[in-house]
Amino acid sequence: MIDENLQEDIHNRNPKTYDFLINEYSKLLWVIASGVLKNVGSREDIEDCVAESFTYLWEHPEKYDHKRGSIKSYLCLITKSRAIDKVRKINKRATLPYDEDLKAETDDIEEALLNKQIINDIYNFAKNLKQIDSEIFLLRYFYQLKPREIADKLNITAKEVSNRLYYSRKSLLTKIKL
Repeated sequence: MIDENLQEDIHNRNPKTYDFLINEYSKLLWVIASGVLKNVGSREDIEDCVAESFTYLWEHPEKYDHKRGSIKSYLCLITKSRAIDKVRKINKRATLPYDEDLKAETDDIEEALLNKQIINDIYNFAKNLKQIDSEIFLLRYFYQLKPREIADKLNITAKEVSNRLYYSRKSLLTKIKL
């Protein structure tokens, strides 16, 4: 019966109930938060966790249900969760900026630049072909048209498009091997 009354007061945001809870459980929540934050957090971090626990209860009274557990257990759970979040946040700040993620990011940038350079080289190669071969090559590999579409666009046969692409690719491979 006491838990039901307590839950009702919490849901109604009765300030006296919150004062009671703060006086009754602050020390316990302090012990829980300091246990999680030992060697990582400061006194202020511990105080923040305890205060955030009571604030969370005030802002979300509907989340407490006395049928699922006591208010003591609920506040302890909230505090432990807040303290773990605080540890993660502190550790994230303390991580050196150059780690594996940054290396992977750098590798991705280098790869993108290399790919861009290769594309530019291939584009320049295509521009140096005969005009018809250049158009076919660019339409196929840069605009990704199918040989049939290229043939229709340039009023030539699809077979001629395929042959010109074959010789252009062969010429490109020869140039690459040099």
